[in-house]
Amino acid sequence: MLFNKIDYLWRLIATGFCFLLFSLGGLLLGYIIIPMAVIIAKIIRSKKQKSEKKHIAQYCIYLTFRFFTATMSGLGLIRFHFIGFDKLKKDKGTLIIANHPTLIDYVSIVSKLPFCDNIVKAQLWRNRFIRRVISTAGYIPNIDPEQTFSDIKATLNSGNNLLMFPEGTRSIANMPIQLKRGAAQIAIRAGVPIRIIHLSCIPSTLAKNDKWYKIPATKPIFTLTVKDLIDTQAILNECNQLPSVAARRLTKILQQQLQGHID
Repeated sequence: MLFNKIDYLWRLIATGFCFLLFSLGGLLLGYIIIPMAVIIAKIIRSKKQKSEKKHIAQYCIYLTFRFFTATMSGLGLIRFHFIGFDKLKKDKGTLIIANHPTLIDYVSIVSKLPFCDNIVKAQLWRNRFIRRVISTAGYIPNIDPEQTFSDIKATLNSGNNLLMFPEGTRSIANMPIQLKRGAAQIAIRAGVPIRIIHLSCIPSTLAKNDKWYKIPATKPIFTLTVKDLIDTQAILNECNQLPSVAARRLTKILQQQLQGHID
């Protein structure tokens, strides 16, 4: 039908526009928006707290991503359904775990989280579009394992929430997800609870190995569902205080929930 062809062409053009907008947004955030927000905060507040710059940057990212997801929705690219995100308002010092079916998972989640730390792959620190942003936001580089864990434990123990994708990369559509055990080991060793966010995108788009211009025939529906907390200390107790055994059991639980097999 003619309408379907016009809709497809429109979404293809709008997708290219959003990719350009995201790249330019990274530069604007890092070099204009966040620096200006920090300066304004200094003027308004007579005494600047040590962590204020980090929180200002994270809040700017949150507002920018809210605008970006609203733009994608308004252009008719994706329909978003956010379920249970009110649960996150009470979380402190929580490891937030999510599956990773699309390129925009992080953007979509953070558009609902005014303050949240994140683990960033080493290669992204060399990306000129976002390097300044993630550095100012106090995100944790995943370079040296021991230093990374030390930084993770410190931020969680200080009451900050941390978002993590335990697959390490985007999952392949219609294939079982494969988790690395790092997320479970971090939660067990740091003694913090886990909050799971399950994401689904139907039909699949922007998945691993997908080109940006390979869009589906119909508008995708992106559903993000926040689940109940997982008490990692209880799992450790059930495993007789054996961290390695508890990490294996927790990894299995995470895989089942992120795959969507159990509630």
